[in-house]
Amino acid sequence: MMFFYDKTLPLSWEEHSVAEKEGYSVRDISYDSPHGGKVPAYLVTPDGRGQTPLPAVLFLHPGQGNRSSFLPEAERLAAQGIVSLSIDAPFLRQELSSELSQAERAVQLVEMMVKKELYIQTVVDLQRAVDLLTSLDIVDADRIGYVGHSYGATWGGVFAGVEKRVKAFVLMAGYSRSTVWHRTSGHPVADLVRQILPKERFEQVFAELEALDAVHYIKNAAPASVLFQFVHNDEFIDKEQADQYIAAASTPREVKWYESDHLFTGCGEAEADRRDWLLKQLG
Repeated sequence: MMFFYDKTLPLSWEEHSVAEKEGYSVRDISYDSPHGGKVPAYLVTPDGRGQTPLPAVLFLHPGQGNRSSFLPEAERLAAQGIVSLSIDAPFLRQELSSELSQAERAVQLVEMMVKKELYIQTVVDLQRAVDLLTSLDIVDADRIGYVGHSYGATWGGVFAGVEKRVKAFVLMAGYSRSTVWHRTSGHPVADLVRQILPKERFEQVFAELEALDAVHYIKNAAPASVLFQFVHNDEFIDKEQADQYIAAASTPREVKWYESDHLFTGCGEAEADRRDWLLKQLG
């Protein structure tokens, strides 16, 4: 029931602007979140050539990014006849006060990072994005895929366990157990959270968040197919996290490893692999 929302609520989606490109259009849109506020997104649609309805891919960015992160890839997919929707995660819509000191802003940031409601809203906003895609005449509701990177791959694993309208999931460098990372990692971000939260509150928060670890959900992804993409030089995702994610996933599943960093910098091979895999899965 954590991810329940009223599917009869209107999407109330709005188009704010449109950019006509050669062979496709990029629309700046937003739609209502059942948890409040509007979800900003880019909707990329191929021109009306060939047969419709078309397959579609939903994108969620890494924590270091936003809805623009996957826009170039979405534009390249348009050339393959694929509709794309790339959304902003809820944490990007939280306001951080500019009047606070650096230390106070760090506390505010940590509080946002451990807010369970934002993670639940992330999954609900993704489900609502599928509602939007399936409402479009141009989209084939039986051929929807998902691509998530880091934050998008971590919560994409949860999404895969609760959303049965998506046929194929690509999860790039996601956490299988983000709560374990927060407890054990020596990364400066993990250190910051442990320093700011009192020990008792830290344990309480992450005990509650354990129920949202992706390993509890990815096992229920079937009948959807899953492609994992990991890198060997990842400052966040160690091999144990990756192996646990892979082992927990339902089948069919595939795994590919790359020589790159957490952000897949300059790794065109990874994009080519997921494009070819999505074309195969979605037809």
